[in-house]
Amino acid sequence: MELTPVTAVGLVVALVGFELLHRLRKRFGWTGGTLSDHAWKWVIPVLVVLVVLAEGKSFDSIGWHVESALLLVWQTAVGLAVMLGSNLLLAPLWARVGDGGESLAKGIGSFASLSMPERLFVAATAGVTEEIPYHGYAVERLAALTGSLPFAGIISFLAFTLGHLGETWDRQAVLRIAQPALVTTLLYLWFRSLPALIAIHALNDAVGLLVADRYAPAEEEEEEETPHVVRWLEGEQ
Repeated sequence: MELTPVTAVGLVVALVGFELLHRLRKRFGWTGGTLSDHAWKWVIPVLVVLVVLAEGKSFDSIGWHVESALLLVWQTAVGLAVMLGSNLLLAPLWARVGDGGESLAKGIGSFASLSMPERLFVAATAGVTEEIPYHGYAVERLAALTGSLPFAGIISFLAFTLGHLGETWDRQAVLRIAQPALVTTLLYLWFRSLPALIAIHALNDAVGLLVADRYAPAEEEEEEETPHVVRWLEGEQ
């Protein structure tokens, strides 16, 4: 496969599109709340779809294929088990690294103000909008251009991980996000099925967001007002 201008644009969109979109939104003041931020994320997969159409290729070329419904369910179940299992297995290790997970917990807790349907929207959005560019497009095109699937996976993993660095996730949180980012990359290289990875990613995020209340900052207890008579005896007006 030769690198064409259209494919070059597609790779830019896939690998750094979210960061460019974020800067564009800040430049023109197109900012909003959490739901607005996630709604804007759909711009990137839409652009990727347009690039694929401009290339004259099918969506199968970016991993959009399902051999059978049964296989899709099996891949989703196995992938989700691997994701959740690795989280539990490595939790004691991460607790000893950096801030012990406080930054990640704070980031998850920031979604506690959302309703359950809104959290599910965020989870579904993450699965669809992140898997299509980072894994579906970037991995498949880089592998076709370089002939090296491992190289494509490494570039995708790095872009995926660094792409989360921002207002919600700081460096400590992104360090921990690198773990599921690596797992999803390896799962894609194994399955090469974009629908399966979207389902795994969305379900994994849904599990975390549905318990976001556990990580929400505790409300400060209102100080008990000092009785007026006590303040008067202490010489206060």
